[in-house]
Amino acid sequence: TTERVSIGTIVKVKDLDEGESYEYAIVGANEADPMENKISNESPVGAGLIGAKRNQTVTITIPAGTLRYKVTSIKKMN
Repeated sequence: TTERVSIGTIVKVKDLDEGESYEYAIVGANEADPMENKISNESPVGAGLIGAKRNQTVTITIPAGTLRYKVTSIKKMN
């Protein structure tokens, strides 16, 4: 595991409003592929997660409203 979310990490989050869990790979803009859950560090969710630590709750503003995610794990991509 790694300390903070950064490019090249896979982050698991729990949506505190919906109770759903999601896993995202944080990648550079050129590698982004939302269909494979690869999100850019420049996207609203990616930018909101950058720098977050495990067990931290982040609030992210997206066009559809606000997300409240708790970071449950961070690991380096293979």
